[in-house]
Amino acid sequence: MADYEKMFEATKKITDKITEKIDPYLNTSYEKTKDFLKDSVKTGAKFESQMSSLKAVTKSSSSEMERLYSLAVKMGTTTGFSAENAGEEMERLALA
Repeated sequence: MADYEKMFEATKKITDKITEKIDPYLNTSYEKTKDFLKDSVKTGAKFESQMSSLKAVTKSSSSEMERLYSLAVKMGTTTGFSAENAGEEMERLALA
């Protein structure tokens, strides 16, 4: 066996050992990333749905909805409630 073949085999063994050690972490990282993205899309869709419902109830113009949207996002970032919760409460106030 030539020297380069021995080096290749040694490198392959080391690479296999490293892969064996980090593979479980890569799978865990992948799953967590996938779950995060899935939750983010669901949260965004629920918020957009809530804001659409708010628009239907209030019959707000586009510029008014932009302001309500910004306010809901601000409330979601500065309070203990989500932006979706803020939109729900805005809708309750509009119905009162």
